[in-house]
Amino acid sequence: MQEVKTYPLPIARTYIRHWGLKESARELLQNALDYLKGQDEDAPLEFAFTGDTLTITSRYASLAASTLLLGCASKADNAEAIGSFGEGYKLALLVLTREGFPVRVLNGTVEWTPVFHHSETFGEEVLTIEERPLGYDNQGVTFVIGGLDDGAKELVRGTCLRMQPLMRDVIGTEYGHILPSRPGKLYVGGLFVCDTEMKHGYDVNPAHLQLERDRQTVNGFSLKFLTRDMWLATKRWDDVISMLEAEAVDVSLIEHTKVPAELAEQAAYRFEVVNGGALPVTSQAAADKYRDRGVATAYTPRAFAHVVSQAPRFAARLAEPVSELSPKQTLENWLQDNKRYLARLPKVAFKKLIAQAEAWTAERATDRTFF
Repeated sequence: MQEVKTYPLPIARTYIRHWGLKESARELLQNALDYLKGQDEDAPLEFAFTGDTLTITSRYASLAASTLLLGCASKADNAEAIGSFGEGYKLALLVLTREGFPVRVLNGTVEWTPVFHHSETFGEEVLTIEERPLGYDNQGVTFVIGGLDDGAKELVRGTCLRMQPLMRDVIGTEYGHILPSRPGKLYVGGLFVCDTEMKHGYDVNPAHLQLERDRQTVNGFSLKFLTRDMWLATKRWDDVISMLEAEAVDVSLIEHTKVPAELAEQAAYRFEVVNGGALPVTSQAAADKYRDRGVATAYTPRAFAHVVSQAPRFAARLAEPVSELSPKQTLENWLQDNKRYLARLPKVAFKKLIAQAEAWTAERATDRTFF
């Protein structure tokens, strides 16, 4: 009779009920990728779809029974790793078993099978790992997940870039990769995190972006600062300017960093080609202020206007002092804008006000007290 050893884990069947196949597969793939980072990052991810089964192997890895304890992990001290055989793999086994996907762990010379057993101690079903001799040495750790139909396989592939076809338009940076053909998708370390409002997709190095505890969300501002820096690192100024014009979120926080001189000059040239000698403004109030002084303006998205304003020729013009309008000029401008709405008598009366304003200005000019 085959010897069976059991490891009851104090994890209730209903724990993390919002998880499913996608989250569980991502955790197991994360373990495998993190293990590669600690061994040979250039080595290919070992996985295979055979029939309705997926296998994920970490060659020459091993899992001690102590890693089944919550808080105990085989995690390497590596800033590039998100995790490595920590709490995640135990939770993945819990969810896969709960969801009805047969799962086994080939761990060296033994096989672990997760099941649910009723605990007399807790009065609830808890996750239990049954250990049996494997009969051979697997020379690593292999997670075997069964019961996958075509839809489930595609769901799993979507969680990991290494399981997807190669992209030809990837843009590399020191912070990670820009993925134009994956708009709005955010990956960290090659694993899918969430959909975003970004124009492009991104695969970020884990060291540059802190994920929230559930590893499915990220601080929005941190991501915007990072995507801005990624694009500035590319020096693809035409692409950056096009995104600024389109108000793409990817570069929206460019106001909060030093704008490269070359980018500012190219943005200013692009603005002038479209708008001639106008000044960029971001509000109607600013447009009105310049219009009253005979200066042409063009409404411009805020981040784009900021970049244009950093070009020396625009910086000088925008810094020019603007004199205050006299009461007479203010009234004349108002009349010019509204005279078509006035009847004859009110119009005559308003012109008298303008004459009084002119007299008031002249009187002020000759009645100054000097100290």
